[in-house]
Amino acid sequence: MLIIARSADSINLIGRCPHAGAAQREHIVMAGHLIGRRASFATAAAGVLAMPALAQGQDFPNRAVRIIVPSPAGGPTDAVARLVAPMMSEGWSYPMVIENRVGASGAVGSQAVARATPDGHTLLVNASMHAIIPSIMPNLPYNTLTDFTPVALLATGPYVLVAHPSLGVSTLAELIALAKARPGTLNYASPGNGTGNHFATELLRARAGIDLVHVPYPGAAPATTDVVGGQVPLMLNNMISAVPHIQAGRLRALGVTSPQRSPALPDVPTFAETLPGFEAITWYGMFGPANLPIAIRNEFNRRANDAGRTDQVKQRLAALGVDPVNASSEQLGHFVASEMTKWAEVARISGAKVD
Repeated sequence: MLIIARSADSINLIGRCPHAGAAQREHIVMAGHLIGRRASFATAAAGVLAMPALAQGQDFPNRAVRIIVPSPAGGPTDAVARLVAPMMSEGWSYPMVIENRVGASGAVGSQAVARATPDGHTLLVNASMHAIIPSIMPNLPYNTLTDFTPVALLATGPYVLVAHPSLGVSTLAELIALAKARPGTLNYASPGNGTGNHFATELLRARAGIDLVHVPYPGAAPATTDVVGGQVPLMLNNMISAVPHIQAGRLRALGVTSPQRSPALPDVPTFAETLPGFEAITWYGMFGPANLPIAIRNEFNRRANDAGRTDQVKQRLAALGVDPVNASSEQLGHFVASEMTKWAEVARISGAKVD
């Protein structure tokens, strides 16, 4: 399985799965190749920062830059996009504006960007589902790898498994025992088919050998509302949506999916403490249409990374339970390809599909 090892200002891609199948071994080989290229990526990134990204006198932007978010307003992807957009557009005469365009598990908004003119005035901010959807929707109206230009990896973080107090469980081990005693009777909510939350829960089902019933919602906000209200007892939620309800006692945190405990929830165990080796992360990335000019791509990447280094963004992201990531556009492209491989394997093993 491919994991992200983060330091204060960098991202490294590391392959790790001693019992991987053939598809995952290919995935790991690819990760090892990336490790060998880290130095060249760093050199290239330094070169980009040492020279102006846009030619002097180039008229960009010449109107507002539209950022399409293919999920509802108020959700975690929307929150990250609205946080970084004002920082990235500082010094420009035109703003970066957010447009929420939902439908078909994010495919509607993504297709709009894939078909947009590659002049830098239309961008996509998407989450992990960008790399998951191809494994359950083979007839997408775009190619995830060839119809987009990777721009910047904005943030990453763990999921947290939450339960309504009425379920009567306080730990992941207790949940697994309950699910085995009552197979096929426990429902779990997700922000929709193909979201990272959905597939990370399917990974939990496969690893723990339990039978949970998927209840997809049109976004994280309505799913979280119903879990808080007790209509659905479980959800592997984004930290952004879950932490306030955990702190208020409305939900119980059973575990986080990162390799280490989260600073936002230091008393909550990791899944790996119960299921050794378990890991799943949520991530938020920025993309443009294919053939986005390199100078414009580099300018957006520089601005996104600069925003992530500011105390304001670091503190606000930390409050949301995620961390900024300083990565090149090339690294994001390789990371998306590796995520597609990983989640396609989860889809095959778990049988996850569009409900």
